[in-house]
Amino acid sequence: MDDSLHLNRKLQRAIASRKEAERLLEEKSLELYQSNQQLKLAMKQLELKSEQQLFKFEFEQQIDDTLITFGRVFIVDGIDDLLLANLLERLSRASVIRQAWLKLDKPILTTLKSLEYGLKPTGFPYRADDSRTHAGWFGDALCIPIILESEYVGSMVFTIDHFDIDLDFISNQLCLIADLVSNALNRQLWMERETELRKRAEESEKATKEFVAMINHELRTPLNGVLGSAELLGNTYLNDEQQLYLRNLRQGGELLRVIINDLLDFSKMNAGMMEIVPKVFRWPEVEESIVGIFAAKASEKQIGFHIEKQFGMPRCVCGDVERIKQILVNLIGNAIKFTQHGAVTFRTHWQDDVLSVEIEDTGIGIAEQAKSTLFNPFVQADRSSKRNYEGSGLGLAICRNLCRLMGGEIGFRSELGKGSCFHFAIPLPASDEPLLEPHSEQVERHQLDWAALKVLVVDDIRMNQVIINQMLKKLQVTPEVRNNGVEALQAVSQQDYDLIFMDCRMPEMDGYEATHYLREQGLATPIVALTAGTTLEEREKCLVSGMNDILTKPYTADDVERMMLKWLTVKT
Repeated sequence: MDDSLHLNRKLQRAIASRKEAERLLEEKSLELYQSNQQLKLAMKQLELKSEQQLFKFEFEQQIDDTLITFGRVFIVDGIDDLLLANLLERLSRASVIRQAWLKLDKPILTTLKSLEYGLKPTGFPYRADDSRTHAGWFGDALCIPIILESEYVGSMVFTIDHFDIDLDFISNQLCLIADLVSNALNRQLWMERETELRKRAEESEKATKEFVAMINHELRTPLNGVLGSAELLGNTYLNDEQQLYLRNLRQGGELLRVIINDLLDFSKMNAGMMEIVPKVFRWPEVEESIVGIFAAKASEKQIGFHIEKQFGMPRCVCGDVERIKQILVNLIGNAIKFTQHGAVTFRTHWQDDVLSVEIEDTGIGIAEQAKSTLFNPFVQADRSSKRNYEGSGLGLAICRNLCRLMGGEIGFRSELGKGSCFHFAIPLPASDEPLLEPHSEQVERHQLDWAALKVLVVDDIRMNQVIINQMLKKLQVTPEVRNNGVEALQAVSQQDYDLIFMDCRMPEMDGYEATHYLREQGLATPIVALTAGTTLEEREKCLVSGMNDILTKPYTADDVERMMLKWLTVKT
């Protein structure tokens, strides 16, 4: 009985132990199952996250490649319809983007003919006001404004497939694309404006040059008639009253010449047409010319005119002698005009290839309030209607511009009631180059058989024909006169001439075309241009056409004679 009870207890303990073991096993199995499920979930989440990173990386790489490729193309080739269409098509193939669309509100560039590029998202409720200032989402569509010079001009719209990617990341990447387009449009617009401004400037410069050339011709041509007629009239018998009228006519004509020259020179300076033409010359000849111009005027006013020469000035120097004379004539002319008592002194000093000049007078001086604007154009020290001294107010402005064009500077000092001293300094290098004289200029006047010379004058204006005809007759030359280039060609085909005076602007055929044709036919006769043109471009046009020299209107009988002596050979 005891054994049976003991065995039964042992069996119950074994059963209890087994049940406990089974319970523990079941508990551990459940824990293992739960752990396995958690592991599977973690693995699935990891796989999903890796796929997102992969999509994100791939999308970022596609955007970077697009920025690099099209950024380079936009810089090199600019922006046009084809490039924008290619950009939108490439973006639509990106891993995240389903559709890409660019909508412009108005025409912006001449290179863009369309206002829409790419595919408009289906059902997209596009409203411009929704995206004028910043990027925004409309369902699965991202709308980014295009800003041009701080102004809204359109939008880029993208529809997105992968919403499991960070939308802020997608927005930031596509905003880079919108910035690329905005910058390209801004750059292209700036370039188009620069091109248009350059074109307008060139057209304006061309129109200005043509206007100056036209005005030059239209003013100098009648002036040539006035001064030429006055010169010819002076060689006739005149009574005292007629001499007075002639003197007034000459003075008025010369004043008109100065005003016209000042206005035209100032216009040429403003248009950038004024050129400096250096050449070798002798300074003593400049001083002689100045004395010839002003000695009589100073004597007439009973004031002194002195030249203080500096010893050591090179025999020959190189500079634009005509422009230097122009400065001197303006400054000395002003000094004599504003001096009633005392003297005008012209001083020169040359050192280290720089010419320094002083023009000092004992005249009325300059008021303190007028000094700061004295070199401004159209400004005079006395601007009242009762002023005693006439002038255009351009002389000093032209002097300053000429000095600067030659690399120098001008200034003055003055005391009201005591006088003024104007001074300027310009580079004027010494020259070892011998001053060549044309052989024909050395021909003595009496060595020419003037009456035997055959001279052709070609000019369409009757007044000019009469003047040069009379000037030549004074030299015992009887010219033949033609009205235009066509008539000149006919005349040359019928007779040989020793010299031809050829006007440049004429109807039917101008002087340039006629000269070019004659040179092509082998004509070697000297041809001298009769022109009102004073710019380097106009003078070069004469020489390029085949003309030998230029006689600028208004010219004198002495100018005509010197030109003939220069180019005619001695008749034996």
